Amino acid sequence: MVQVYIVFFKIFIFMLLGFILNKTRVIDMRAEKTLTEILLKAVLPFSIVASSQFTYSVEAQAGIIAVGLMGMAYYALSIIVIRLILSRTKIPEADSRIMTTCMIFANTGFIGFPLMESLYGDYGLLLAAIFNLVYNMFFYTYGAHLLSNQPHFKVSEMFTSTVSIASILALILFAVPWRMPAFILDTISLVGDMTVPLAMMVMGSMLAAINPKKLFADPKQYAVSFVRLLLLPGLVMLAVWAVSNAIPLSHEVKCVTVLMCALPCGSMNVMYSEKYNTSPEFCARTVALSMVFMMATLLLWTGLTKLYF
Repeated sequence: MVQVYIVFFKIFIFMLLGFILNKTRVIDMRAEKTLTEILLKAVLPFSIVASSQFTYSVEAQAGIIAVGLMGMAYYALSIIVIRLILSRTKIPEADSRIMTTCMIFANTGFIGFPLMESLYGDYGLLLAAIFNLVYNMFFYTYGAHLLSNQPHFKVSEMFTSTVSIASILALILFAVPWRMPAFILDTISLVGDMTVPLAMMVMGSMLAAINPKKLFADPKQYAVSFVRLLLLPGLVMLAVWAVSNAIPLSHEVKCVTVLMCALPCGSMNVMYSEKYNTSPEFCARTVALSMVFMMATLLLWTGLTKLYF
């Protein structure tokens, strides 16, 4: 557990730095957007590709397949159940759609990648990349459709982002017997090492720009955070425990699967809600509130997975 606390201490310090830089106007909205683009289009892809050089083994390959299958089961079942439940409430349709996507689609890339790499190394990052590929399959089809309320799917966006391309490339590089020379891997890793501090600084900056009075005003936001940060990861942990009793799963596979389902609401929800004007302010507040609660809940799930898995 000491290692877990050290990782979260580092994350807290990086987020605090981002918060302070925003409050002192070193980072503004424009700089925040630029840093996010650098992270998503350069730093994260390098980090993912570097993770592919993890030593190949049959067990590692089986773990990749297991994470992919469990990810598909998670998204398919959660979409059906949550949408069915919310459709029976009196919540306005636009808010209901936002609540659905925010409950289901977490911040698997922006927070998930650096966290899994910090906790479980290259193999953890590779497993996170596979889970994120499944996320892309569901978000850019059903998620985008739900937020836009239009009868079409963004299938082309599933595998065209730099993160998706890097994930597919990492999967291929892991499967082939060839491994990069040390000087190439060191260079790629050097860029990828910026992932954790850069991502957490941007997250801290985002939190600094939130109005506290509006953040805690809507009960629906608390419901989303409860489902996203506590209920769903709890159910996933029970499911993973049941599966692991029948099929041997490594510690990393079990922990990464649970923690990727325990992350705060994804920022893509905000981007698409703004794009299609689907309750964008409500969505932004909902995502922000889940980010506030995540430090406590992520620490909880990290500790529980380490204890029981």
